[in-house]
Amino acid sequence: MTEPMFLLKNLQVAYDGQTVLQDINLTVAAGEATVIVGPSGAGKTTILKTLLGLLPKNARITYETASLCGVSWPKSEQAWHELRGRRITYVAQGAVSSFSPFFTIEEQCRHVAKAINLAWAEARRRIETLSIALDLDLNVLSLYPAELSGGMAQRVALLFALLPKPDILIADEPASSLDMVRQLQVVELLKKVQQSEGLTLVFVTHQRELANCIGDSVYELQGGRLQCLQDGRLQCLQGGYLQCLQDGRLQNLKDPVKEGNRSGAISVEDITTTDKAHCTATATDVAAAPFLAIKNLQACYETDTNSVLHDVSLTVHRGEWVALVGLSGAGKSTLFRCLLGWQATLKGEILYDEKELTNYSPAELGQIVQPIWQDPQSSFNPRQTIGWSLEEAMKHKPVKPVKSESLQSLGAQNVRFLSQECTILGAADRAKFSPAASSASNCEEQVATLLGAVNLPSSYSKRYPHMLSGGECQRAALARAIANNPSLLLCDEMTSALDGQTQAEVLAVLNDLKQKNQLAGLVITHDLTVAESLCERIYLLAEGRIVESGTVAAVLTNPQSELGKQLVEARTLLKR
Repeated sequence: MTEPMFLLKNLQVAYDGQTVLQDINLTVAAGEATVIVGPSGAGKTTILKTLLGLLPKNARITYETASLCGVSWPKSEQAWHELRGRRITYVAQGAVSSFSPFFTIEEQCRHVAKAINLAWAEARRRIETLSIALDLDLNVLSLYPAELSGGMAQRVALLFALLPKPDILIADEPASSLDMVRQLQVVELLKKVQQSEGLTLVFVTHQRELANCIGDSVYELQGGRLQCLQDGRLQCLQGGYLQCLQDGRLQNLKDPVKEGNRSGAISVEDITTTDKAHCTATATDVAAAPFLAIKNLQACYETDTNSVLHDVSLTVHRGEWVALVGLSGAGKSTLFRCLLGWQATLKGEILYDEKELTNYSPAELGQIVQPIWQDPQSSFNPRQTIGWSLEEAMKHKPVKPVKSESLQSLGAQNVRFLSQECTILGAADRAKFSPAASSASNCEEQVATLLGAVNLPSSYSKRYPHMLSGGECQRAALARAIANNPSLLLCDEMTSALDGQTQAEVLAVLNDLKQKNQLAGLVITHDLTVAESLCERIYLLAEGRIVESGTVAAVLTNPQSELGKQLVEARTLLKR
């Protein structure tokens, strides 16, 4: 009988005496694909770190039986070193964080090849084969990680992980930042590698479709305990998180689980097609001048004479939510950098409230633009509390502090940016985006009001970012974003790193804010369900051009462009 690749019996992991994982039993055969699902905070990252030997020194691990790659559980760092990066490889959710920012992709590929004693000529041939499967242009080898889009970085991370021909690939949400077309490509690639190379796969995902497409067996991790689903599929499930995954639509989740000592569960009943009609009816007349108007925008990078954006035009009116969808590399991130004034444009106009972006002073621009990342924890100061961060945001208010509990008084004055990418600003840039602070009274009251607006208790003001779950931290980031009374949110994949239930909670908060305050939004997303749940209109971006636009229902029901057809077809295939 063949020795299993993973064998864990009664494994337990504790941090400083607090049990995080308990009674973990997991057997994974060679060439098998095992999927682990579970809500945020369930312990999925901890179990992956355990399988990689990357638990912190204060972690205590005990087990009855444990083996890895057919040998006894490694006891030393040297033993782990012989496995990691060779027989076991890992794809992190935040792919960019695993790259060195100082070396090109080719230089880092050469480093991987050297580490596993693989001749560069052979490594190059494998890179070419994998690049085709991942739909990566070989020109990507000359780029630095900072020059990659989020989706491209994730595919490069997969290339790195598959280059050594590992026995085991451990993947933590490897498709979360990819559009549905790329997701389908990744699924097909992993299946192909499984069949041809006998790859053993441990796959963590929040996406039901991917779980059912890839997994030979599916486990649910809940409260530190691992349970194998009876039929190995995410079907015929009842209640809570698993019901959400089965439904596959955010609007069908009616009873979210409370996190910690949250003040109350968030209803997602507002995120329905029925309420969409209400949103559309109450929105400002589209005949009025749009709050955001992009006209015939063209842009390119300084090192490249070829345009990245070609005559892009779109509008967002007050109280309206608009989706921008495109494949990785289509130019979405470039467009958002243009909207922030971080990317020079060749021609065209960007108007906020009928005023050209270039006519705003640095201080004014600093008042209307506030980045908030896909991984919100990376944007908070880890040494300061959430309350401190909110107070800092309020210091830059151009209007009087908000006292209305429902935030009815939020006006159409500022713009906030919700982004997936983390950008390190230099001193000169910080000066541009840091206007002189204005006085704010009753800070504690204001912090409580902001937290209440995103359904977080006031006690969370005293918590540090690492003490919040992913969904709680994203809502705290939303509270910080609305501190300056925005009328428009620019959202770049803000829910892609969240599980389905937490997505529903965050979107419910956004829906509540837009209903009460006529808040508008431009949403970059690869998740068509998010577009359907939150937005009235949609633009499709392909190779730097708008190729289709219209209502979300019309475009996704009867797409006219090739991109629209690809996205709808990919979603259909993934749901099979």
